Amino acid sequence: MLANARAAWPGLNLPEATFLRYLAERLPEEGSLLDALRRLHVTDLYLACACTEGLAAAQSVLDTRFLPKVDAAVARVEGSGNKAAEVRQRLRERLLISEDGRPPPLAGYQGTGPLVAWLRAAAVRTALNLRRSERRRARVEEEVLSEGPVVGGDLELDYLRQKHRVDFQAALAEALAALPARERTVLRLHFVEGLSLERIGAMYQTHKSTVSRWLARAREEVLAEVRRRLAERLQLSAEELQSLLRAIRSQLDASLSQLLPRSE
Repeated sequence: MLANARAAWPGLNLPEATFLRYLAERLPEEGSLLDALRRLHVTDLYLACACTEGLAAAQSVLDTRFLPKVDAAVARVEGSGNKAAEVRQRLRERLLISEDGRPPPLAGYQGTGPLVAWLRAAAVRTALNLRRSERRRARVEEEVLSEGPVVGGDLELDYLRQKHRVDFQAALAEALAALPARERTVLRLHFVEGLSLERIGAMYQTHKSTVSRWLARAREEVLAEVRRRLAERLQLSAEELQSLLRAIRSQLDASLSQLLPRSE
């Protein structure tokens, strides 16, 4: 099977051990090993593994020989037009980009069916999500514009900020309360009292670079906790949650100065 996969994709220099580990992760824990292997599309798995490992030659094969085959499936959703190219590009970006240390989504292909069929299904989901996103943005623009003119900014972010302001304030207050005392105090000294890194460092008898790291870590801990709490509270799509978090990050410092007490 390995020889067949290498013969199918002769230009891919994928280490044998790398692929065998990848293959083993997709085998069932019970039942006949030979039967399980026979059911897998090993040559497609080999290409997917090479793509997730970042091999440019493998990603080129995906671009030229596989992704163009999703256009017909996208056309059934979008009809004729130029949407297929946009969906293809979005699908490629989504499948090959790793976030937060997780494997890229293409690693979700298990090899139980042809890769091209799996890609067609993924392309249809991408097209539907894109259509929903466009409809939602149009609805948001209509609702925001009906409340008065907006000068600059992102309409959808403005709408999400306003709609979930109370939830954000509550999640932020809870996240701050969950911080260790030192991190919360350093945030207060810097964002509420307006003390410089040097002044705070002198108070803690440490260098300002250490204080800078404390602040950065505290902000990231707060953002992560706010994200967790909002995901539990709000029934948002992944795209809406990401948009809301972008808005939160942009206004976090101002919100900290409002929520943190002047003294503890």
